[in-house]
Amino acid sequence: MMKYGRRKYLLIAALICMTSYCEKSFAQQLPQFAYGASNPEFYNPAVCGITKSIDVSLIGRTQWVGITGHPNAQAISLSSYVPLLSGGLGIFVLNNQQGVQRNTYTMLGYSFISGKKNNRFGIGIRGGIIQSSIDGSKLRAPDGDYSGSIINHNDNLLPINTSSSIAPDFSVGIFYLNKFMNIGFAGSHLLQPALKFSAENGNLTANLDRNILSTISFSINKNKDISFKPSSIVKYNFNELQTESSLLVGYKNLGWIGVGYRGFDSNAKDAAIGFLGINLSSDLSVGYAYEFSLSKLSSANDGSHELVVHYSTSLTKPAKPEKVIFTPRF
Repeated sequence: MMKYGRRKYLLIAALICMTSYCEKSFAQQLPQFAYGASNPEFYNPAVCGITKSIDVSLIGRTQWVGITGHPNAQAISLSSYVPLLSGGLGIFVLNNQQGVQRNTYTMLGYSFISGKKNNRFGIGIRGGIIQSSIDGSKLRAPDGDYSGSIINHNDNLLPINTSSSIAPDFSVGIFYLNKFMNIGFAGSHLLQPALKFSAENGNLTANLDRNILSTISFSINKNKDISFKPSSIVKYNFNELQTESSLLVGYKNLGWIGVGYRGFDSNAKDAAIGFLGINLSSDLSVGYAYEFSLSKLSSANDGSHELVVHYSTSLTKPAKPEKVIFTPRF
C-alpha cells in the first residue's frame, strides 16, 4: 500500500511538470527566485510556523548579470510556531531593485495551523508597508536634455532627483503539508498599492498588480540514500501566466543537485536552471542556483546567480537522553 502511494505521488509530480504551461511571460513585479518552489515561505504567509519549528531563511539573487540596471533581490524570513496562538508568527523583509526603482517590503505575518504531525493545514495573512524609491537622475526621456551635468526630462511628471513613496501592502495564503507533499496558494498586493512619486509638476503613479501564486512540491525517498523533490510554481497577475518546474536529487543527508526550467512555451522560454546544495548540519543548509538565459536576452547577459541559506530547528523534537554515569552508592 505504501509503495502504491509513493508511485501515485510520483505520477502526479510528473504530470504537473509536464503540464506546467505558460503562454506569455510578464514583467516581474514580484521577484522570481529559483528556489521559490522549494522555499515557499518567501511567497506564502501560511507557511509561517507550519513545520512547528523555528525557521530562518535568507536569499540573495542577482539576475541577468551584464545588463545595466539588472534586477537584484535580497530577502529574509524569520518565523516560529507559537503554541499559545495555535499558529506561527513571522517577519519578512524584502529588498528588490529593478532599474531605477527600489522596493523594500517590511511585513509581519500570522498563520493559524491545524492538524497533526504528518497532516497540517495553515491559513495565513501578512501585512506591512512598501517603501519605494525612483532615482529620477537615471531616467532618460526621448525629448530630454542630458548634456554635461544637465538633467532635463522635458516632462514635468518625471522626477529629476530621488523620489520616494510608501504604501500599505497585504497578502494571504493557504498551505497544506503532509509527509510526501505540500501545496499552497497565495495572493499578494491584495490592495493593488499605488505608489505616488512627486515630480516638478504633479505625481508619477506606479500601481502594483494583484498576483496569485501557487506552489507544489513532493518528497520521494527512493531508498535510504537517494531522495527526489520535484517542485512547480505558477504565477498569475489576472492577465498573463508564468510557470517553472524543478527537480532536486538528494544523496543521504549530504546535500543535493538539480535542474529546472522556466517558461514552457516557445514564445516565453526564459531560463534553464542548475542547483547545488549542501547540508552543513541537521539544521543548516546552503544552496546555490545558476540560471542560463534562453530568451533573446541571452546574448546580452551572463546568466543569473542565487544563494539561499536555511536554518530550521524543530520545537517538537524529543529531547535526547543524557549520558548515564554510574556512581557507587554509599
